[in-house]
Amino acid sequence: MTPARVAWLAGVLFIALATRIAVPATDPLALEHKMLVSHAGIRIEAESGRLMVPENRSKPRSRSIAVGFLRLKSTAAAPRAPLFFLNGGPGSTAVTEDPHALDFWVPFLEVSDVVLIDQRGTNDSVLTWDWDGPPARFFFLSADSARAHEAESRRRALTSFRARGVDLAGYNSVESATDLDALRAALGVERVSLLAFSYGTHLACATLRRYGDRIESAVLCGVEGPDQTQKLPWLMDTQLRRLGLLAAADPRIGARVPDLVALFDRVVARLDRDPMVFTVPAPSGRDTLRIPVGGFGLRMIMRFDVGDATDLVVFPRLLWSLDHGDPSVLAWFMRKRARNPYGTHGMAESMDVASGTTAGRLALIEDQARTSRFADVVNFPFPAGDRWPVPDLGDAFRAPLVSPVRTLIVSGDLDFNTPPSQGDELAWGMPNATHLVVANAGHEQTLFQNDTAVPVIKDFLRGQDVSGRTITYPALRFVPLDGTDSTATHPSVR
Repeated sequence: MTPARVAWLAGVLFIALATRIAVPATDPLALEHKMLVSHAGIRIEAESGRLMVPENRSKPRSRSIAVGFLRLKSTAAAPRAPLFFLNGGPGSTAVTEDPHALDFWVPFLEVSDVVLIDQRGTNDSVLTWDWDGPPARFFFLSADSARAHEAESRRRALTSFRARGVDLAGYNSVESATDLDALRAALGVERVSLLAFSYGTHLACATLRRYGDRIESAVLCGVEGPDQTQKLPWLMDTQLRRLGLLAAADPRIGARVPDLVALFDRVVARLDRDPMVFTVPAPSGRDTLRIPVGGFGLRMIMRFDVGDATDLVVFPRLLWSLDHGDPSVLAWFMRKRARNPYGTHGMAESMDVASGTTAGRLALIEDQARTSRFADVVNFPFPAGDRWPVPDLGDAFRAPLVSPVRTLIVSGDLDFNTPPSQGDELAWGMPNATHLVVANAGHEQTLFQNDTAVPVIKDFLRGQDVSGRTITYPALRFVPLDGTDSTATHPSVR
């Protein structure tokens, strides 16, 4: 037996002993029975597990990595196919035993088992890297300073990943789709259903393309299709204009801000002439930094949150306050986002770079960038794939998906991240797809933060026709331009 084989077996045995999993050391599947209790007091029988898979299946001697999961057992007398949950990011964790989070999944257990899956690399510490240089004080000042920091950050991160022996080429959506099918087989089930959110829908598309005959149903919330990794700049311009129309229709806002886009342009020009300086926590957390913010920084902050309906309500107040020299609202957003320049997730970077962009979409992005207000932030820091060494999955991966699988697509009509047009484009090749658009909803409100979504999704997974159903979300209620209103609040306004 080779030393590497001995080390691998020792590692698996250690994991088994540490988690009290009674399985042979050579078994790639490890399970531990648990009894969990939700915040509402619901007892849930569960299995915590991990499946060992090759890091890079194209290399025979690739190391093994763990795909973690939590299987919540159904309460149904005759459960349907287990429901695999694919979270977004890429890189957002799905596995959690938090009692409040468990309450969200309880209704789905009336239909089937729920399997929360941490995709490959999600919780692997060797794939996370923290910035080890001087503070990026000028990141939010200009696009040039932000790009310079990002280039140096990527260079240092890659050096670290190579030293750790990480094979970044193994982190792409095709490998993850194969992991899902391997987990299905390891759990001994013929078919599964998919519930996917954001990037998880991109992974679901790759899974449907390759393993569609093993998928009973799919629910895709906030669709990122096969060739939609990079965003079209005009989408963000359209979002700002739509927000302006909604604000103008609000009598408390429109009378004072009849043209939100003009206000935005005025504020950006002001910040470019005279950047505002904010005090934020340093990466160490032990002291503070003074960070100048220019027009680029404001655009970047808005890019982060312009798809979330919970933040859209304060954007008129944000711009109005800046126009009047008041930095308080932007200060809240800066504290929220100040750490963004200080880390790199190797899995997240690799997934997006590997998915790539067709030449046609790239040409459209470049064309729209000529006139978009947000061209320098909408896909920041891309295009930079040439500096991240993972193979492109190719145009066959990005080709339109054609699938007969029963599919429910849910989009928010205020979702900039994954707008309804992307769901329409995907549905064109899926004759058994139903697309429901949720009025007033942003990105998170297509699945989470929306109690009306769960009953519809649950009935769809039961096999019902939900084409006539409605998922709702309350209309935006804008925070007043000054003062407070207990019925229209945001944490940035006190």
